[in-house]
Amino acid sequence: MKKIAIIFFNTVILFVLLNILIALIWPKISDFRNKNYSYIDEVSELLELNSSDLMTLHNETWRENYKFRYEPFIGHTEIDKSGKFVNFSYKNGRKVNRPESCDLNLYLYGGSTAFGYGVTDAQTIAEYLQQSLLNDYCIFNHGRASFYSLQENYLFFEHIQSDRKIDLAIFLDGMNETCGGHFAVESLSNNFSSFAEKPYLLWQKTSLKFLYSLPIYQLTLKFGSTDWLQNLQTKSYMSIESCENNISINELFEKRINLRDSMCEKFDIKCINLLQPMPGSSGNHSNKLIKENQLNYQIKKYNALKKVKKNIIDMQYVLNASKKLSYIDATHYSPESNYLIAEEIKRIILN
Repeated sequence: MKKIAIIFFNTVILFVLLNILIALIWPKISDFRNKNYSYIDEVSELLELNSSDLMTLHNETWRENYKFRYEPFIGHTEIDKSGKFVNFSYKNGRKVNRPESCDLNLYLYGGSTAFGYGVTDAQTIAEYLQQSLLNDYCIFNHGRASFYSLQENYLFFEHIQSDRKIDLAIFLDGMNETCGGHFAVESLSNNFSSFAEKPYLLWQKTSLKFLYSLPIYQLTLKFGSTDWLQNLQTKSYMSIESCENNISINELFEKRINLRDSMCEKFDIKCINLLQPMPGSSGNHSNKLIKENQLNYQIKKYNALKKVKKNIIDMQYVLNASKKLSYIDATHYSPESNYLIAEEIKRIILN
């Protein structure tokens, strides 16, 4: 019994010391990983940045400022960011070099592709559109990471009720479309349900939160294989076409567009709905950057969403003329793709 106690005690001490050690060297581990991250050559060429600036862009996008805060009803939003290449404020969205004032305001809504994840402020759809339209519109980029049509509707409504002057709203949807919810739902649901839990059952959730916060777990999360997570996501991907009550994803998408259009009509705002270019259906992707299950998921989703014909423009044709890589990772657009999309949006607006 004494030997067991000693072994247990030593194991606990070792575990604590290991976590302390990881916590102490964590900044060096992160710094090493950031400095040794490299884009594939094709992507480096597309971004037209030197190696130092590539690392700055990568860190500002995915490391230093990849943080979010809870936003009631909407779900989440990026924190305000101020960097060399990535700048964002909740009020005005991602930075766009627009005139101080314009007769007309254009609001762009969408997910991380609309925000411009992976590219600089100067390489986003909104910025290219601003430079193309010049003083005709003041453009506000309100793309958000992981947003889908329902969340965009909530954000749009928030902007309307706060008396913002919106003359034209562009919605870029498709890749993130889902049955419902957002990536913070499970965590928020667990926190809310804990109010009704019996006190002696709360230790389970508290213990899990403590476990997830441990440096050794975070280290495993950063450097370990994520294939299990992708496999889990793939299972949920395959069921996305059939939501609750056997409603298909395209039926839900159409209802959300109809709801949005009703707001547009009621508040006299011109709205344009776009089914965005998607990997496997538009442009050129690299098998080095997107896994087969991710690609199949996007193709399957597009085949479902394209069934929606009313009040939406399918933009798959936009990237097909390009011979260069259209995506800088699994889903996010290259600067050239953003430019082509912006030019097509301009053509749609002027026509």
